[in-house]
Amino acid sequence: MEHNQIGDKIRELRTRNNLTQADLGKLVGVSMQAVSKWERGGTPDIDVLLSVAKYFNISLDEMVGRTVNSTGRLEDVLYTAMQEVPEHKKIQQACRYCWAIFKGMSGIPGVRDYDYSTAHPGDTESSRCRVSTDEGIGYFFAAQDAPMMAIMPEPKDGYDMALGDVKDYVALFRLLGDEDAMRLFLFLCTRTTLFSERLAAQSTGIVEEKVGQVLDEFECRGWLAKETADMDDGPVLLYRPTYKEYFIFFLFFARDMTVSPQFWYLSNCTRRKAPLLRDLPADARAEH
Repeated sequence: MEHNQIGDKIRELRTRNNLTQADLGKLVGVSMQAVSKWERGGTPDIDVLLSVAKYFNISLDEMVGRTVNSTGRLEDVLYTAMQEVPEHKKIQQACRYCWAIFKGMSGIPGVRDYDYSTAHPGDTESSRCRVSTDEGIGYFFAAQDAPMMAIMPEPKDGYDMALGDVKDYVALFRLLGDEDAMRLFLFLCTRTTLFSERLAAQSTGIVEEKVGQVLDEFECRGWLAKETADMDDGPVLLYRPTYKEYFIFFLFFARDMTVSPQFWYLSNCTRRKAPLLRDLPADARAEH
């Protein structure tokens, strides 16, 4: 699909029906500027695109200039649409679709026309969005420089069943509570190739003996793997990171827990009556 094919189709339908950009914007609940942006190459949110297709009484496939054999389910349409997005744009386009989904989940009319890309870069104080119901929870960070979405339906037996042992969490936080270990954890995230203890020590300013101890712990947790290379002066121990992408999610959410409690939400839809956990694990209760 060409980048501006949707915009060309919208312009064609609008002019064929003798509508101005302002007319079409009013009919589907957006501004004239939004319609102009589409026709110049922008992409409407999926919920707005569906409204445009519905108004002109055509399918979403026709809207994007595609003929496919599908059930007509939105899941199939999105799958096909994502297949046609260039590789270097897939993540951003997926985020746009997720943002439309999140706005629909919230049910708040005021956020319908809000594009996360208009949020100020670095705005960590007013870009949080959340949906919390007894069915599950959702979170969207709508800042321009780091949009991110997470949705988790509540399991039948509650979120409790998805959590680990309290002692495991304590051990993890105790490990990363050591400043040297935390610096090495961050160093690990910077690596895509093999590295040595010496390089890790030089990069972090930590003595090699401590580096070796911490990296042994990381290996036990599956965060890296040890390898040996034969050099002129003998074998050298090297480490290979195991590309744990969830490290970034972990760091992101941990960062979000450190900000001032004075922040406000861009979108806050809380209809949940039940607590997040149904019971306190036995090993989290104080022993008397």
